[in-house]
Amino acid sequence: MPHAAIRPEHILRAREIVARLSVEEKVAQLEAVPFTHFLDESGRFSEVKAEEIAKYGVGIVKRVYGNGAFLDNAQMAREFNRLQEFLVKRSTARLPAMIEEEAAGGLMAPGATAFPSPLAMASTFDPELMSRVADAIGRQARALGVHQVFSPVLDLCIDPRWGRCEETFGEDPRLAAAMGVSYVKSVQAHGVVATLKHFVAYGMSEGGRNGANSWVGELDLRNLALVPFESAVKEARPLSVMASYNDVDGVPSHANGLLIGGVLRGEWGFEGFVVSDAEGVTRLLWLHRVARDAEEAALLSLSAGIDVENSYAPMRERLFWSLVEAVRSGRLSEYILDRHVERVVAVKASLGLLENPYLSYDGGPVETAEDRALAREAAERAIILLKNDGVLPLSRDLRVLLTGPGASQPLAMLFDYHLQAHRSLGRQVTPVVTVLEGLRSLLPRLDHWPVSSFASCRDKEIEGAREAARGHDVVVAVVGERSGGFWLRDSEVLSGEGVDRDPTLPDCQLRLLRSLVGSGARLVIVLIAGRPVSLPDDVINAASAVLLTFYPGEEGGNAIARALVGLVNPSGRLPVTIPSSVGDVPVRHGLRRSSASDITVRRPRPLFPFGHGLSYSKVTYSDLRAGLEGGVLRAGLKLTNEGPLEVEEVPQLYVSPPSRLYERPSLELIGLGRVRLGVGESKTVSFEVGLEALSVYMPGGRLLVPAGTYELYAGPSSADLRLKAEVEIKEDLELRGRGGVLWATAKAL
Repeated sequence: MPHAAIRPEHILRAREIVARLSVEEKVAQLEAVPFTHFLDESGRFSEVKAEEIAKYGVGIVKRVYGNGAFLDNAQMAREFNRLQEFLVKRSTARLPAMIEEEAAGGLMAPGATAFPSPLAMASTFDPELMSRVADAIGRQARALGVHQVFSPVLDLCIDPRWGRCEETFGEDPRLAAAMGVSYVKSVQAHGVVATLKHFVAYGMSEGGRNGANSWVGELDLRNLALVPFESAVKEARPLSVMASYNDVDGVPSHANGLLIGGVLRGEWGFEGFVVSDAEGVTRLLWLHRVARDAEEAALLSLSAGIDVENSYAPMRERLFWSLVEAVRSGRLSEYILDRHVERVVAVKASLGLLENPYLSYDGGPVETAEDRALAREAAERAIILLKNDGVLPLSRDLRVLLTGPGASQPLAMLFDYHLQAHRSLGRQVTPVVTVLEGLRSLLPRLDHWPVSSFASCRDKEIEGAREAARGHDVVVAVVGERSGGFWLRDSEVLSGEGVDRDPTLPDCQLRLLRSLVGSGARLVIVLIAGRPVSLPDDVINAASAVLLTFYPGEEGGNAIARALVGLVNPSGRLPVTIPSSVGDVPVRHGLRRSSASDITVRRPRPLFPFGHGLSYSKVTYSDLRAGLEGGVLRAGLKLTNEGPLEVEEVPQLYVSPPSRLYERPSLELIGLGRVRLGVGESKTVSFEVGLEALSVYMPGGRLLVPAGTYELYAGPSSADLRLKAEVEIKEDLELRGRGGVLWATAKAL
């Protein structure tokens, strides 16, 4: 099994192949085409369609397994092999195609594991767990013959109104970098190409609107949005990057040569190929209107550094097809075109695809028992206990009513790029455990009152829930957002791609919660969402406990149930800041002092801060020490579990850096990880990272570790920093560049 990496011999092989191709064959290698375009109505390969679409070949075939229309993996593998045989033996290029699938929270294929969403994985603060999950994703992808995945998402969730927060690793650039690097390394170790997306600042769009302009200057771009991408490119060496829908300061990403050609390739040395987002090249023409015709749009994106056009259009209607005439007319040098094609073919060579083009999948199970156990472990570690007055964990002798729209719906567990939610399929393609199913075997005195809708609960259901709660000790209300995408045109979908909205729980669910407050039972809220969802003060104050998870995947029901009854000690931490209301947006940890000031206006108030998360234990922090030695920052502290249960603590190390001309964030996360502590156990924890973790891009483009006092803080959240130490840097340290690791991982000694 080859590791996905380009070596010199792959580049030479690609040049030899491209030299023999016609212009049409070269352009065909720069196209990504949906698999369903090659199928008839019964899901069988159509030679007629292949002759029409792929006479000259095709570069990438999308969604062989995740197309949603045909759910038999074995059939899809057989039909793809027929297409591949056509491409290798009958197309004029005689070159095989790569298979692409989505895989941010598990491979988008029937029977593949639906792991927790990326935002849930970020809640674990555990890059090692991310490595294990990505290893399973890569193995399952390889088993099905998938060559490329369009993941991970390294955008930042800066504005909670943005519907794609659930696909990200949260708001912090270093946390996103740590998780992204782990993902890429593990997936590509299986010979599967990882694709960083979306390049860049997609999560910083105006008003949280999907694909809107990102008002971000060069310094914030480099010190915030670009950080996860830079780390992943330098440390994990992905073979693909996807451009983003937004524009940066008015320049569409698909035409931004300064960022793609200048930064990504020129400064960072990225060697793979850049793919457009779906119809991203076309948007230059009809949305951004920076091009007058198809050829100009194609030339703009190609010259910016886009190698592959990802589109749903028929082949001859695609904008890149105009490059054929551009070469013949002399408006595009064939030498330049060749460089783009060579990148795609070199990746195919690196995967061994040129020698072994056919799939060997035999129709066996995709998921193993170990994969499902890993999905449960990840879901358990991702659960965040926001509030608890002592009602949790629930005792088995309590009378408990379970209600809410998320209690019994499998789709409540899934995010927009899980296959079942992405396509809103009527049947489960992977068994999903609901909260109701998880609790039934754990609470013998459990009753259930169904609520059918996330967006428009019926008054009779709300009134019935209140009446049903009477006589119970506790009512557990599972509320939140159902995920999907704008293409579903479903009013029940409240989160996901293109579903941008006020990050407040829908009114009908608030009415349900307020109604339950008056039932006499203690209220436990289980919130399942894809973004930082706000709850009003009266609801938060009335609740005895609040548990949160960001789409926990197929084992979510078991994980939530086990946390509610104490079989799991909650250990997740918020990878985002939850605002008190939409009026507090933007609010996140590390806001500049000027943004967080209450000199002239009310200070933005988080409902729950970044890094927050309780447990059923009590952990004390002590003895923080820090120092500099040989260009390395070292810190250590002591953790003690004084509670009644074993716990996995998530110590966080922050730095408050000095500002020089460029105002830096008030707090920057530089250390993270998990430490297991038995009852009464103490451990010393160390953090170690190079000084480049303290560096900042300054006006004029200088990369500097400024002289001054750096205050280090340690604690269980960004708002509960219990220990402080200082290190002094005597002189400015100017760097020519920096490596990929800008964070320290907690290590127990």
